[in-house]
Amino acid sequence: MNFQFSLLSPLFILFAISAVILLSILRGMAKQGVFLALNVLFVWWFLQGGTNFYSTLLFCLFGYGLVYSILNSPKWSFRIGLPAIVLVFVYMRNYEFLKWILHESLQTKVLAAAGLSFLLFKIIHVMIEARSRTLGPFDFWVFINYLLNFTTFMMGPIQRYDDYREQWYGRKAAIPLTFEAYLDALLRILMGCVKAYALADFLVPFVSPSGVTIAEMSSGQLLLSIYAFYFFLYLNFAGYCDIMIGVGSLFGVRPPENFNNPFIAKNISDFWLRQHISLTHWFTDYVFSPLYKQTLSSGGFFSRPLVSLNVSLLVTMLVSGLWHGTTMAFLFFGLSHGLFLVIYHTWNTMAVQSFGRRRVREWRATFWGKGVGIFLTFNAVAFAFVFFNHNLEDSFIIFRRILGL
Repeated sequence: MNFQFSLLSPLFILFAISAVILLSILRGMAKQGVFLALNVLFVWWFLQGGTNFYSTLLFCLFGYGLVYSILNSPKWSFRIGLPAIVLVFVYMRNYEFLKWILHESLQTKVLAAAGLSFLLFKIIHVMIEARSRTLGPFDFWVFINYLLNFTTFMMGPIQRYDDYREQWYGRKAAIPLTFEAYLDALLRILMGCVKAYALADFLVPFVSPSGVTIAEMSSGQLLLSIYAFYFFLYLNFAGYCDIMIGVGSLFGVRPPENFNNPFIAKNISDFWLRQHISLTHWFTDYVFSPLYKQTLSSGGFFSRPLVSLNVSLLVTMLVSGLWHGTTMAFLFFGLSHGLFLVIYHTWNTMAVQSFGRRRVREWRATFWGKGVGIFLTFNAVAFAFVFFNHNLEDSFIIFRRILGL
């Protein structure tokens, strides 16, 4: 299909209505089979068929094979499987640094399907739970539908396997079975459409003025573009999540919440508890916490709590940057957030040691304490998103222009 994908297209609206009706009335394997057909159809539609579609399905099957192997031979299968799935992912996404490692004839540009990053983290999550023997019942059809679930395929949220399974089998209610709850789901879909297709679209001319290059924009226009992109990104992503959470709620599998007013975050740590919440929880559970525990018990320099905390935060955010995108600009995006977290936690530790936890808490509770925290966090995040929106060279040009250098 050669048209731009849109959640407001009549075809998607018809698709969503059909999914809600069919999945609400069917039971057992009929429901499972219809959901699989719907998910495959959606992925084919979204990826425009072809190589991207088939390679994505193969990636899911590879993930199933790894989980199955881990359930039977947890030690060696996980040690081999984890780097294997990551390497396949890196190759399929065609990361920029591969040009320094692989000959051009060995690189690929046709496998970098959208949604692959979320699939990777879902698969790794299930692999880790399988190794830990905390996975619970594992079924092929449930797993494949969990991966391809059209409400989380495009841009998340990252739902946990047990949460999906419990809702799918009706052991956990997606929403209360009341008229008000279903009306709230419909209103949430409507609000998501307003965010993603009215408010976000309104900001596009401010993010990228038509016919004007970065070199031609004044410092004021660049600054406006930075702030506009921050709001645009939130409205576009949060609006998408609202739509998909609403649709999932109607047919019985509700994706997790992903945003909680990030613009009022009082510090950078608070920001990541409000922004892309499902991703923050994933990184906390599977990257930060194991790394922090390992560095604390390593002895020597890294065993100091603050050093261990800062190293773990920095590494976690670097991995986050690489997960978000394949270029050096995304590495700097992760690095900037890592440095923000290091600065914040170092300052917080020093302030508590000097003035006491109670006094620091009282300062933060004041009007000025909250205001300064929100102002600094908002600007730090907005400027870090420059790396998200531009390549590395253009990002540095923007910073130099704004600073008058």
